[in-house]
This record gives sequence, structure tokens and C-alpha cells, in this order.
Amino acid sequence: MDCQSISKLLDLILRKMLKFLKNNFQLVNFFVAALLVGMLYGWWYLPNAKQLSINETSGIHNQEKIPSPPPLEDRELSSLPVPTPTPTNLEPLITEVPEIQTSPLLPGLPPDYEQLSPLAEQQGSREVPNNIAVKTNLGHYSFPENSQQRLVKVGEYYGRSESLDQEAATAFKKMQADAQVQGVRLTIISGFRSIASQDALFQNQIKRKGGKEAAARFSAPPGHSEHHTGYALDIGDGANPANDLKINFENTSAYQWLARNANQYGFELSFPPNNSQGVSYEPWHWRYVASPRASQIFMVARSGI
Repeated sequence: MDCQSISKLLDLILRKMLKFLKNNFQLVNFFVAALLVGMLYGWWYLPNAKQLSINETSGIHNQEKIPSPPPLEDRELSSLPVPTPTPTNLEPLITEVPEIQTSPLLPGLPPDYEQLSPLAEQQGSREVPNNIAVKTNLGHYSFPENSQQRLVKVGEYYGRSESLDQEAATAFKKMQADAQVQGVRLTIISGFRSIASQDALFQNQIKRKGGKEAAARFSAPPGHSEHHTGYALDIGDGANPANDLKINFENTSAYQWLARNANQYGFELSFPPNNSQGVSYEPWHWRYVASPRASQIFMVARSGI
């Protein structure tokens, strides 16, 4: 092929390329722009690739570890797992509490205990007729185990579901919400507890303390825990969980708020210092007493006899 033929061929190729570029101007511009962006990224990334790799590796090693739940030091709960009720069909939390027409007889008390119901309607009443013979077990009063149908889930403690009676649940959720508005985080540590659960806890406490009498100062015998009722609960400070179930809880914002306001929601401290039952001081343990049903259940315990 002579030079003239080569020249014509190159000229033809050039004309076709120009025609293609003219007909596909936008596509060509996009291709050129993408090529330039890729070149610029490569120009920046390659010199810094090694340093980036070092930083990523260092970040993985320096990443903070998620703290594991602190061991429970509750004199009642100890470290033993606590079986809890399966959430019932009463969830989510009810907003209206149905009127309770009758109150169940309390185990260990005489049949005429039903006659106390008029007194129970007087909130705060601590009077008990003298003809009632009250028996205790190592200083603890007998309490009934609440029905599963009345329990409402109100929260969790490290993944463990906690429930209360529907009356106490409504009051606690209201109290919790109002405290939150004021910057105080009330958490539920332990609510309803079955007699079977309490038996396992009490046996474990006996091993720790060396005997039933010593154990009873820190944990109620089965059938004698306020937690059976579904009206008692252990409360913690969500902003200061290190003091959960410890005497130092009294120094938290949560306890100080409860001491000022809990009675407005129907709650009272079950075991204050030097209580008549001889139970060790528990600033975290509160019971709901505002309804006729709750007031009757706790009437003997509140009388101090």
C-alpha cells in the first residue's frame, strides 16, 4: 500500500471518528469526565492507602467494649437467675383499671379477714382488729401469689422481663413518665416473683448467710415476699445503675425523687431503717398501697404488729 492510500485511509478513519463524536457528544463527555474523576481519585488514594489501612486497624483495636451487666448484689436476688412470668395478653399497658369487686383471702389468715374490706378502702389506714391473729415466718408476713391474668409487663432488667399487677403497673408507668420529665430515670429491677422463684432465692440466701434466721434479714421465705403480690417492686436509677440494690441507692437522684413524690402515686417504702419486721433497710423496695385491693393485702404489714 503506497503513501497515498495510507493517507486516504487515515483521513477516512478520522472523518468517521469526528462523525461519531458529533453524533454522540453527551456520551463522550460523560466518558471523559468519568475517566478524569477516576484518575484524580487514584492520584489521591494510592499515596494514602497505607496510612488509611493503619488507621482502620487501630480503630478496631481501640474500639470501646460494651460493658457486661454488673452482678446483682440484691440481698434477695443474689446472682441466681429469677424465673419470670411470660408476658400476658394484657400488654400493652392498660390505661384504665377495672373495679375490683372482691378481694381474695390472704393465706395464713382467718376466714373473717374479708370483714376488713371497709377499712381497706381508707387509703393509708393501718388499723387491724385485735381479734386477728397474725402469724409471721422469721419476721415476714404471708402474701398471696397474684394471678398471671392480672400481670402486665412494665419493663426489662438486663433482658429479664418484669411485670406488676395491672393497678400497680398503671401507677408505676405514670410515676416513671413524670420523673422522666424532671430528668430522673426510674427503672424496674424486680417486680412480680412467684413462690417457686422465691424458694430458690431463699435457699441460696441460706447458703450465703449460714442459716434461715440470718437469711430472713435480707430475703423473705417463700410465700412471705411482697413480690408475690405483684404490688411490690425494686426500683433503680437508670442514670446510676452501679448503685442498684445497694444502700447507696439512697444517695441517687432516683431515691431522692421517690422520697419526695412516690406517695403521690400510691407507693411507700416497705423496709425503712429500723422497721418493726427486723428486715434490713432497703431503699430500693417500694410497694403500691393506693387501691382497696392493695391496701387490704398490705394492711397487716403496714400496721407494724
